[in-house]
Amino acid sequence: MSSSINCCCHTPMPKLQLVSSSNVVVQPLEAIFYRVKQCARLRCYSSSTSNQSWIQRGGKLCVECSRSIVCNVVVQTMQLLLTHQSFVYPHLLNRPDKDDANKRTTRSSSTTKKNNNVSHRGVDLNSNPYLHGLGGPTLPSTLLTVTFYVGVLFIVEHVTRYIIGTYLIHLDPILEIEVNRHIIARHMAVDFFSLVVCATVAIANRRVCTEIITHFFDATINGKTSPLLMNKETYEERIFAYHPAAQRLTLLFFTYQVKNMYDTIYWNDGIEFVLHHILAGAAAWGGMYPGCCHFYALFYFGFSEISTAILCLLSNFDPKYGVAGLEDVFPRTKLFLGAMFVTSFVICRLILWPYATYYFARDTMLAIKSNVPRADGRRGYLWVIYCCCVGLSLIQVLFVVMIVQTGKEEIAKFMKL
Repeated sequence: MSSSINCCCHTPMPKLQLVSSSNVVVQPLEAIFYRVKQCARLRCYSSSTSNQSWIQRGGKLCVECSRSIVCNVVVQTMQLLLTHQSFVYPHLLNRPDKDDANKRTTRSSSTTKKNNNVSHRGVDLNSNPYLHGLGGPTLPSTLLTVTFYVGVLFIVEHVTRYIIGTYLIHLDPILEIEVNRHIIARHMAVDFFSLVVCATVAIANRRVCTEIITHFFDATINGKTSPLLMNKETYEERIFAYHPAAQRLTLLFFTYQVKNMYDTIYWNDGIEFVLHHILAGAAAWGGMYPGCCHFYALFYFGFSEISTAILCLLSNFDPKYGVAGLEDVFPRTKLFLGAMFVTSFVICRLILWPYATYYFARDTMLAIKSNVPRADGRRGYLWVIYCCCVGLSLIQVLFVVMIVQTGKEEIAKFMKL
């Protein structure tokens, strides 16, 4: 079905395209106009082949607008976001400064604001970023997916409890105690598993932050860097650009913090852990809503968590937060994990963390002080995440002192074996 129509957003207007799939019933044109809220997805797209193929894969309905009211409405259904493709929105993959050029025209007059409150990438310019983020997945879809993944973590944890109690209980009498099995299952099936997933997503999508990776190796190995890399003039891309992989990673990391908060309260870990999970969860949620810093999210929620994942395994041997006496049963395992943690901590937290934080702090302050449209509504979150990052960086120094002290004690114990 196709027809020529006039549109307030395009001149000249391409032909109307109604793309159907096995999941979509193509309705008459009039029905779509008068039942906007019931459409699977409504966008002001061009009828290019690339956009049509994306919509066909998603099983959605592509409608070229013919009235201004249609242009001003963006409707999405609530759905589970289980694959990378669920986070891919082709109209968001342009440079943010191109979109900002369109946004600046909305400030010229109140009439312009009313008629052009959707950019060429389908983003409502006057929408609340804390509800719509950078224009990616909807808030209901995000909450539904978080709920689903939290349920998955509960299932994985109980399956791990069953495996330990059925097949591994014979390894040592210490595993015959049910509480001990539950503690090990928590640290392995929830903490370690979640952080490994986050790190895997970051590593698989490292191309998103190729710029800082290349800059780091050029500086450390070659002793010189290209002036085009990590340039101050390109901070907008690093702070405000939408990246599907980063949106997915922040959702997964936030999910882990939700489950971890429940476990912290259930096991009475302490108020310091509660505060940590609140701050970490807030940082991850802010990456989605209002949405920013996707470029750096892959490091802070992915690469840097490699050392934390190993620490979660090592925490099984802690007398307070783990299984008392487990270090006597598996002393060499504890020493091996301790060595792996120290190594990963030095690489991820003492070398890479300060390097990434320097550029993150610089770009964040540039964004806060700028007058670019995308900074509006996001400055408060940028200040919060900036302060959190500085505070966490200072905590790294305390961790170094603790690691050195603990390392001396563990080496002394091992020498007595």
